[in-house]
Amino acid sequence: MIMSLKFKILSKMRGKNSIRTKGLNCVFLVLIVLSTSALVAKSHSNIPKADTSKNESVVQVYTYPRFCPESKRFKLKANGKEIFVYHTSADPFAAFSCDGEVEIEIEMLNNEGGISINPIKENIIPKIEGKFIRFKIPGPIKLAIEVAGVPQLFLYANPIESVPSANDPNIKLFRAGQIYEVGELNLKENETLYIEGGAVLRGCIRAKSAKNIHINGFGVLDGGYYDRGKDSHRSILFAECQNSIIENIIMIEPTSWMIVLGACENITIKNVKELGKVMGSDGADLVGCQNIKIENCMFRNGDDCIAIKSMVFRRRDNQDFAKNIENIEITNCSFIAYNGGQAMEIGHELRTPSVNNIRFTNCDILGVHDQGGVFGIHNCDRAIISNVLYENIRVEHFYNKLIDFRIIKSRWTEDSIRGSAKNITLKNIDVKVSEYNEGYSISLIGGYDAKHTIENVVFDNFRLNGIKVQNADQLDLYIKQASKISFK
Repeated sequence: MIMSLKFKILSKMRGKNSIRTKGLNCVFLVLIVLSTSALVAKSHSNIPKADTSKNESVVQVYTYPRFCPESKRFKLKANGKEIFVYHTSADPFAAFSCDGEVEIEIEMLNNEGGISINPIKENIIPKIEGKFIRFKIPGPIKLAIEVAGVPQLFLYANPIESVPSANDPNIKLFRAGQIYEVGELNLKENETLYIEGGAVLRGCIRAKSAKNIHINGFGVLDGGYYDRGKDSHRSILFAECQNSIIENIIMIEPTSWMIVLGACENITIKNVKELGKVMGSDGADLVGCQNIKIENCMFRNGDDCIAIKSMVFRRRDNQDFAKNIENIEITNCSFIAYNGGQAMEIGHELRTPSVNNIRFTNCDILGVHDQGGVFGIHNCDRAIISNVLYENIRVEHFYNKLIDFRIIKSRWTEDSIRGSAKNITLKNIDVKVSEYNEGYSISLIGGYDAKHTIENVVFDNFRLNGIKVQNADQLDLYIKQASKISFK
């Protein structure tokens, strides 16, 4: 148990008059605690361990609290074991751990056809029999399953989980099968927060001026502890932290930005899964940071999936994150953006002299809906942006803007002068164009004036439905105050 942390374990007792005396209350509570402990211990003892001596697949089932909302549209089995399908305001998800090939069976409430499993690169072809979908996965994987007429179902197959010891004083461990209301949880230097698969932590996480912070586990961080518009909180905020890791967790029900790194250095975010619906539920905001890597994540957000910024935070406390940005790498990720957000955004707020060496590689854009764009640069302050690479990107769906690179003055502007952008490369890009794009989807590259321009943008093997783009007209590309736009 965690002695230093104050939290509430949610419980629900039925029947107002079932316990009438104080003595009976005490006995009843002791029995409840003992029963709950035994139940949790039983659930752990039943989790199969990986046997490397055999080639048989292993599935670990997470034990969620009975208060968690269950999807009424989907049921799911992995190797015949029932997996809880967790309902969220964005989309439902099912999560488990596995080792080796796993047979998946999904039962739908109804089937209107048009089923697809994304990312397309995984090449998973389902068998459809009435209201059942069946397919195999090779092992740990993250998928978005689209069924016409209903919300997407997200499948998170994780590696086998190894839970750390609760006896380590530097580990805050939250066990499966319970909901913990922690409010604002502050992490200190060298501390690890571990949320076990099947545990739900409600609140937000903070760390300030700390090193060697580690957030881990296959459990859920639920930002719905707060009310949108009343006491909205960013779900995770690291301020001026170094040498830290955020990995594996599932993040749901945000009221604001989901992961925020402010003036941080040497941080890794990996295998994080996000489901955000509300406007402003950015996936990861990297604000005035250097040497950051985001890898192997799947973000579904109600705004930008990735946003690279430099600014001062004035809400609640004055935190100066208006620092130079350098060496940001986003790789092997999948993104879905809604509500006008961009899949991959640099901007809008860039109140610093330099933004340099930004790389997006081997990513899948599963969808950019509403009025957002896929490749976004919006410099509304003074920064000089240079050396941006987009390489091996697959775009499965977009509607409004494919490329949107602009030097602008906007409602977010604070600097009195404009900046510029140069040396941008889009290499080995595959874009799927649908019948709905024609006449509506455009691309923009525009400077602010003759002195604040965009220059040297290279399209290298940029393909629309497999056809290499050789000029601006093929992209429906509009150009203003920009030079050296080349195709090869």
